[in-house]
Amino acid sequence: MMLRTFVLVAALLLFTAALVGAVIDPAVWPTLIAAALVLAGIIFERRRYGAAQAKPSGGAWRETPERFVDDASGRPVSVWYNEATGERRYVDIDGAPPS
Repeated sequence: MMLRTFVLVAALLLFTAALVGAVIDPAVWPTLIAAALVLAGIIFERRRYGAAQAKPSGGAWRETPERFVDDASGRPVSVWYNEATGERRYVDIDGAPPS
């Protein structure tokens, strides 16, 4: 969690510096776009990878033997896998609703 916060702050600083640079010199626009993409990736990665979700339904899902403790919540999580799509879903083992 601390590393993610550090990277987020670094990306915010890079984006701010690129924004100021783009105002001063239009040649800095590619740097601003790259900084915006990195920042967006950091902000939205938790939604796509890692946040515990509800137990999946449907015949293609199966529970894997993988287990770990979610850094954000401190709760045990199991991994479910859909062979048809390759999607992985992280489910709270204790059955609590996802946060």
